[in-house]
Amino acid sequence: MRAPAARTSFAVVPSAAGPVETIAGACRCWRFRPHFHAGDEVVDIHAGRARLRLPQSLLEVAAGDTVVVPAGTVHRFEPIDGSGWAFTSRFVPPAMRGTPTERPLGARVKAMLLERATLHTDVETLARACAVSVGHLARTFRRETGTGLHNFHVLLALHRAKALLRDQAGIAEAALDAGFYDQAHLNREFVRTFGMTPAAFRAGWSVAA
Repeated sequence: MRAPAARTSFAVVPSAAGPVETIAGACRCWRFRPHFHAGDEVVDIHAGRARLRLPQSLLEVAAGDTVVVPAGTVHRFEPIDGSGWAFTSRFVPPAMRGTPTERPLGARVKAMLLERATLHTDVETLARACAVSVGHLARTFRRETGTGLHNFHVLLALHRAKALLRDQAGIAEAALDAGFYDQAHLNREFVRTFGMTPAAFRAGWSVAA
């Protein structure tokens, strides 16, 4: 029988600038799917070592390090060895910086994915709409974003669900409105991506309200 996925703890902490989402993970071999956040992620490593995989680079971090992952950047933290690592992540409004210009192909694909009512990515239709081959679209999108088309599509749906849950929508309602098949589907993808359930995320915002 497969062991249940490890869970992080989630809280919404008040600050002068407004509520700040915080995720903490005790020492273990955390491995999250490639994902991005709407705000800058400020990560403090408390124990062990981890590998941060970014679209164009790879960075090793260890206990005592603090690293900032810019908003919208697809990334993934992975264990380096079997000893695991512990962390706390805070999500803050994006820093004022020059915004990279999105390339036309990637921007067009993202806009089309945002319009989808379901998680049927249909890469062939996307490629035809962009007048490129499926292979060219898949390679270019992964090179530009650091992840594949369907994974990015799921991430967009997760962020849509998070926005609904912040407003205290029901979990089943958020799942269907964001394009997931049902509540169980949203739960699986949420835990895989953020290490917590949609219920834990919603509860954190309920306390902060």
